[in-house]
Amino acid sequence: MDSSLTSLAVSQAPDSGSSRSIVVAGGHSLVRATRRSVLSRAGLEVVADVADTSRAARAAELYEAGLVLIDAEIAGGCIFAVRYIAERAPRAGVLVVAAELDHERLLAAVRAGARGFISETHGAGGLVRAVEVALAGESVIPRAGVGALIDEVRGGVQGQASIGALPLQLTRREAEVMKRRRTGMTTKEIAYELDLSDITVRRHLSSATRKARQARPTTLALGSAS
Repeated sequence: MDSSLTSLAVSQAPDSGSSRSIVVAGGHSLVRATRRSVLSRAGLEVVADVADTSRAARAAELYEAGLVLIDAEIAGGCIFAVRYIAERAPRAGVLVVAAELDHERLLAAVRAGARGFISETHGAGGLVRAVEVALAGESVIPRAGVGALIDEVRGGVQGQASIGALPLQLTRREAEVMKRRRTGMTTKEIAYELDLSDITVRRHLSSATRKARQARPTTLALGSAS
């Protein structure tokens, strides 16, 4: 067992007859081929290798897949992909694989409904273990990401935030939007995750930026007086 991974049991385990087939989606074709090869050599059944979210959802439905392994850089964004697949193929779990652990993206993926998150730094063995755990109906959380998940459960997003070195007092919604923006999420992805309109997301971003501009002169003035 990969000691750097931990699994947290979900509230409902799947039926014993649940599918163990896998759909590999997103990322460069050579990367998908490598992942497919790693899983196949481990005795796991990969039923489809697709490039985008819509094909992944269709394949998951068609093959009644137990798991969709999506690349964090899938076209359209992995958060959108997680939600889309969960809606179109609810019987399939979704596991996100990324080049490295990103706490913010991990939290966003779990909130969107992903069964877990695994980074490529865990190697082929770690990927296989993560897939097996996810197929068993458990959540896959890298040990290094558990702290971030606990902090999220305890406190959620706070109104105190910063842009650069400037401490800002943001509304809770502004902080939520800015937090996701820092992870590289697009306006559309943020709107989808927070159930807001694109216009509302842009308004929150503009408000936070305005507060940063207003805070900067004060900070500079204080620095000059010291």
